[in-house]
Amino acid sequence: MSDSSKLSILIIGSYNGQDSFGDKCLARCVAQQIRETCNFSGHQSPKIISHIDGNLETSQGEIPEVEFSTGISLLYWAWNNKLRHLHLPTALQRFMAVITLPVYLMATQVNRRKLQRIKREIRESPLVYFYGGTQLSEQWFWYNFIPLMITAFLCKLYQVPLYFGPQQYGPENNWQRWFLRTTVKYLVRDIRVRNKNCLELLNLSPEKLCYDEVFSCAIRYSVIKDHVPPKNFILVNMRGTNFLRDGESREFEVFLNLLLAVKNQLGLPFKLFQMSGSSFCDDTKLLDFVQSRPEFSDIHLEVLPLVVEEAELIKVASQAYGTISMSFHGCILSMIGGCPSVPVTSGDYYDYKYIDFDKYSGEQGTPLITLGNLDVKQAAATISDYFSKYSPAKTAIARETAAQQIKYWYKTIV
Repeated sequence: MSDSSKLSILIIGSYNGQDSFGDKCLARCVAQQIRETCNFSGHQSPKIISHIDGNLETSQGEIPEVEFSTGISLLYWAWNNKLRHLHLPTALQRFMAVITLPVYLMATQVNRRKLQRIKREIRESPLVYFYGGTQLSEQWFWYNFIPLMITAFLCKLYQVPLYFGPQQYGPENNWQRWFLRTTVKYLVRDIRVRNKNCLELLNLSPEKLCYDEVFSCAIRYSVIKDHVPPKNFILVNMRGTNFLRDGESREFEVFLNLLLAVKNQLGLPFKLFQMSGSSFCDDTKLLDFVQSRPEFSDIHLEVLPLVVEEAELIKVASQAYGTISMSFHGCILSMIGGCPSVPVTSGDYYDYKYIDFDKYSGEQGTPLITLGNLDVKQAAATISDYFSKYSPAKTAIARETAAQQIKYWYKTIV
């Protein structure tokens, strides 16, 4: 069969060409789950197409299992930006951009060709799958939702089912919640969430709750049952921003004081791992505080190279005693590697993200480190106790449960 006649499936989601390793992992996992499901059902292995905004060549090189092209998002925001010259209130400008978008799309031959390609890729796909991490959280909602809503209308027009995969949909304000609930009710065939708060946010029944797609992808990352974390070092990650604002000096100081207290408890060195490049989020900002503050000179902090492939971090995690991380997928990949992960939170966005994180350990009482008003000595003692009692076998059971859930989910939609 020629490539032009090959089955193609369109995905859109949190990976949008940015230098975010967690979102790249999600795109890879979704593509592999779709192909595995098609192969299991006796269908041909499909071509996976993903609509993103930019960095097409880089994205194609890093995730060759997916074919990238630009989607409606790039066209919408190009037009929205042109309307800034009208100096309208932000909400009115967005509304005007939506209702006048057809005029912009028909205005030039280039735009018409792009629109025809986008419509063709939707029409030829048996389904459209919206996957991701947190792209519909409040701070990014309008940037991602408006093009998503337009895509949803095109899916409805061409009778192509649209599915929302397990991800985090909050926190959101009241208007955002209303728009998303309405879209889900009328334009989405089915939906899953990865966070229990999202059930209430979207008024969903409990069976819609799943695990994160990376954690669930046992066909890509094998389940480790028999493993004893060696007392070699501790992996750490402290993000340069909580994605509501830049990290504050006080938060970095609290985190480093926590590491000092953990060092006093366990006597192990630390390795700093990065989950994104500085263009997205600077994960090396912590190093500046270590190097410039004499009170932190006792912290031995080795900086690992920027993660490119999941196997790199999983291998390092298999050699670690534990992980203390602000990065959600940094925690997840560490646990896949067999070591316990303690999440760090600061601000509403991360508080919401980690609300039910203990389920990923198999309900082992995973501590949650909140950088505000932290008793570092007590927190260090709690982390040390958790590391010593952690059972990779219980996490393996949670992963097997997650893998069965996601396998059933994909079988129902692909």
